[in-house]
Amino acid sequence: MTSDDYIPIIDLTDARRGDPIARRDVADRIDAVCRESGFLVVAGHGIDPDLIDRMHAVTLELFEQPGEWKDSFVGDPRLPGLRGFVRTPSYVSAGEEVATAADLCELFTMSRLGEPGVAAGAGLGDALDVWGTRNVWPDRPRGLRDTWLEYYSAMEAMAADLMRLFALGLGLDEHHFDATIDEHITNLTANYYSAIDREPLPDQYRKGPHSDWGSLTILFQDGVGGLEVVDRRTGGWIDVPVIAGTYVVNIGDLMARWTNDEWNSTKHRVRVPPAEMRSIERVSIPFFHHPNWSAVIECLPNCSSESNPPRHDPVTAGEYLRNKVEAVYG
Repeated sequence: MTSDDYIPIIDLTDARRGDPIARRDVADRIDAVCRESGFLVVAGHGIDPDLIDRMHAVTLELFEQPGEWKDSFVGDPRLPGLRGFVRTPSYVSAGEEVATAADLCELFTMSRLGEPGVAAGAGLGDALDVWGTRNVWPDRPRGLRDTWLEYYSAMEAMAADLMRLFALGLGLDEHHFDATIDEHITNLTANYYSAIDREPLPDQYRKGPHSDWGSLTILFQDGVGGLEVVDRRTGGWIDVPVIAGTYVVNIGDLMARWTNDEWNSTKHRVRVPPAEMRSIERVSIPFFHHPNWSAVIECLPNCSSESNPPRHDPVTAGEYLRNKVEAVYG
């Protein structure tokens, strides 16, 4: 298997047009990839290039504002890491029970739950007061909120169609997951990796080794690169391709649990670049698609057998997310 096979490029153009043969073909290819690396690069996704450019530009401008100003738009401490700026050191590997130095990363994040009127209909129960906390929208740059919400909507539609392709790939009805994501609790996040002017600690990364937590992640990465994924063939690390006009898609822990680990939620990290490239800042924008708060994640009926019983106890998507957030952010 070559590197291109391990993290292949899959074109969604024909599948998006609704051709059932093309959708089945793409779904089968996704199934094969998710049984190996759990990472793919998607082209033909239909997201407006102008929207992508505007999203990247407004986000970069946001992070380039003065630090003291950004401190005034930090999120509610009851919901760490899920609203506004996160400017204190974070340790994403903590959720994996791996000890690393603090990540060299600053982030800004929001969720549909933080927009007016949304959380009340999301089935949060007694978690509504905290998890319905409003998004934090800085007063600059101009057009920030409108651009982020437009981009969020585009990612939301893309994720819903990918989940339908996932269902087909798993031999299920195309709409199997629809009822588990119709009130999803997804965060859209921007990671900012500033220029590094010192030698990092030996166990320090821009983002430490971790797997994502939800159903799937759709990642925009700029041209700087640095994302690496575990190569299950060797146990080493392999670069994720940086290809203009594409997205990186990977599955998260809950999709692995749904499939009884037949699909792999693979660990990945963002390395500190070589010394000659440390003056280059990097922005990545992941859409961490996460099912409904009350969705029960348990082994799909066609992913277990008498000789391969379910490996995980059922868990709600909300409970799983809450536990991960507490592990990483305290």
